Amino acid sequence: MKKVVAVIQARMGSTRLPGKILLEIEGKPLIQHIYERLKNIQLIDEIVIATTNSSNEKYLEDFAKNQKISLYKGKESDLANRILEAAHSVKGTVIVKINADSPLIDTKLIYQGIKKYFNATQEPDLVTNTIDNKFPEGLQFGIFNVTSLEKFCYSEKSNFWREYFFMYFIENQDNYSIQNIESNVDLSNIRLTVDYQEDLDFIRKIFSNLYNTNPFFGLEEILELLEKQPKLLEINKKFVKNSFSTYEEEKSNYLTKEKS
Repeated sequence: MKKVVAVIQARMGSTRLPGKILLEIEGKPLIQHIYERLKNIQLIDEIVIATTNSSNEKYLEDFAKNQKISLYKGKESDLANRILEAAHSVKGTVIVKINADSPLIDTKLIYQGIKKYFNATQEPDLVTNTIDNKFPEGLQFGIFNVTSLEKFCYSEKSNFWREYFFMYFIENQDNYSIQNIESNVDLSNIRLTVDYQEDLDFIRKIFSNLYNTNPFFGLEEILELLEKQPKLLEINKKFVKNSFSTYEEEKSNYLTKEKS
């Protein structure tokens, strides 16, 4: 039997917006909204927070303990192994990887991804919605085959790729079985992740308009709201940046160092 485990990648050490994952939205910590949305997805068997063994994570540990959420602490310098061991800690065989700064993850979209994983003729290494990069930043997810991630962690020694293992799979997709969920419309100009105060202000506005009607509102409802109130997009517009751009900058720096 396959066990689907949602792993929330989380740590308190944000430099741009310190402690952002515990900042409140509609009276609840940001990360709690993620947990509750994941809990509402019927195909997910268990949820675990993957954090670092840094002493900075005390408040996150207290939150997990109070909410009775499983938490795994791993090496700060090895994200791939941290995610893998978090899944191992609850005997997961399929990982749904989610970032802790994304309180608007779409439950229907993730459900669709898990169904796609299990309906595949051959068990995929990864199901994602990031390859064409048309979804808003903050709605990305990856559904990993644990065995595939184990093989990666065993064979890949580069610290850079162990940090960007998600992108390693995508960049080497000829060597992996990867399925992508595509968006019919390019929505990459919408930023639904939290890195800056303006991001938090924007997402709080969305929640204040939609949360009381349906706590698990998704992309469809968000787009309807933004069509009615397009000025909301101005709040964090200056930070709209393709998530792949940051990655490309980091990769360029890494490759330059490799050559020198």
